Amino acid sequence: MSNSKKKSLSGNAVQKNPGKEQSASSIRKWMGIIPILILTYLVYTPALKNSITGWDDNNYITENKDIRQLNTDFIKKSFAPHSGYVMGNYHPLTMISYALEYKSGKLNPKTFHTTNIIFHLINGALVYLFIWLLSGRMLVSSITAALFLLHPMHVESVAWISERKDLLYCMFEMAALSAYIVYIKKKKNIWLLLCFGLFLLAILSKAMAVAMVALLPLLDYYFNRKLSSPKAILEKIPFLITGIIFGLIAIEAQKEFEAFVNEIRPITDRFLLAAFSFITYLWKSILPINLSTYYDYPPIGTYSWYFVFILLTIALFALVFWSIRKTKKILFGFLFFSFSIVLVLQFLPVGGAILAERYTYIPYIGIFFLIAEGISYLNEKRNTGQYKYLFPIAVTSMFLFFLFITVSTHSRCKVWKDTVSIWDDALLQNPSCVKAYGGRGNGYNDKQMYQQAIQDLNKAIELKTDYADAYYNRALAYYFIAKQNQDAGKSDDASRYYSLSIQDNSEAIKYKPNLARAYYNRSGNYFILKQFDLALTDVLKAKELGMEVDPAYIEFLKKQIISK
Repeated sequence: MSNSKKKSLSGNAVQKNPGKEQSASSIRKWMGIIPILILTYLVYTPALKNSITGWDDNNYITENKDIRQLNTDFIKKSFAPHSGYVMGNYHPLTMISYALEYKSGKLNPKTFHTTNIIFHLINGALVYLFIWLLSGRMLVSSITAALFLLHPMHVESVAWISERKDLLYCMFEMAALSAYIVYIKKKKNIWLLLCFGLFLLAILSKAMAVAMVALLPLLDYYFNRKLSSPKAILEKIPFLITGIIFGLIAIEAQKEFEAFVNEIRPITDRFLLAAFSFITYLWKSILPINLSTYYDYPPIGTYSWYFVFILLTIALFALVFWSIRKTKKILFGFLFFSFSIVLVLQFLPVGGAILAERYTYIPYIGIFFLIAEGISYLNEKRNTGQYKYLFPIAVTSMFLFFLFITVSTHSRCKVWKDTVSIWDDALLQNPSCVKAYGGRGNGYNDKQMYQQAIQDLNKAIELKTDYADAYYNRALAYYFIAKQNQDAGKSDDASRYYSLSIQDNSEAIKYKPNLARAYYNRSGNYFILKQFDLALTDVLKAKELGMEVDPAYIEFLKKQIISK
């Protein structure tokens, strides 16, 4: 047989099973993430023993009767404006996910926690895919995904059931960004359409996904697309319009929930606080210590020195833009973080916390990408003789860092065990946190530890005299103590505690006139004290404010009033 014939046969042999080779290559590609996913599951196993907490979980799940009926009416209500607002958010897909879980596991906490962990693992795999499409290197993809999956700043998004919205919007957003990269590479409109569909699903899971609009041109820049071309501009218009619409819906939902902080600080203060938060998020990505479930605002007038953080932010941006002369990767990673975090830097104050660990769930991907690229760069250069001593130091440091964050994440899963443990953690970092005393008091009520609840709620009211929820929760504690005394035959003590409960409910109503549950609770106290006319007035007010009330209770009160 001639050499040419042999070569021909040999060539045919090489081309015989290209599909198998491609399949084997794909399997090898995913081998970088599988061990990390297994480790992540093991690290998060303590969360499976956690309960459904009294911090938002009750409003989303245990006290939310809507999720108990997974039907057409519920789905319509979830998607409709106003009726679909829950806890100041419009996130119908998140609420539907809760309804699906309730249908399968009722109020079993393990069902909800298992789902959260599964979504986190899926997100880790999607981060791996996104970075692979971005860099084409397994080392960079693996390190980025491992940091994302194991970093303790992400525990809040996974171990807290109420943060399901973080997990869902991340899943759809990372899939959307991956689809957009494929669109850039293959130039097929089907991928752009898929990207938009996934973007829409992300926004329907959490409004923070609107930040993705800024990430698309950033990816254009990374892949050397001309940002000013008509095509690049036109294809972003549907994303921009959708982002604006859902952004306005999110603001409306927050207003309806009265989530915006009443104590509006001067614009200069908001820049100071935003710069502080920005720098804090950055340094906690590489030094995650002094973590807390709640980061309270500093008192007004105590942070004038925060201008230092503005200077640091300006210097950091200048340094990053200077790095363009060497590489565009630093700018990409830094802007990925910045664009993703800017909406929650409290320029428009929402809630009582200056920052929150859950807000880093997607933004940190940009920082983790830079860390991974740094390790990869040192690995490449050591083969040329450069940095041959620095690479082992970097690898050792990275190993120790992974060891630290793995242990820290495993430990912090236990912080979210129940309502009391959540606020214990916050008080460790800030012994003067009003929200923590109020929240822990509520947790003690759930545990029927009423005296401890009263102690914490006394402290909360001492620190904030107009704290309506603290008055309401203390009223509950007094009510249950009164019931205990009544059951024990101590009628005088029972009457005294019922009166204290009425007094605290009245204080709660004074500071929050639309607090329906306070009217309802006060009605119950009046009922026991046989003041039926007052009980009826309060229960009708509670009903007027939207609380579900048993009609039989109202009819009974009316009959009692007539009979008198």
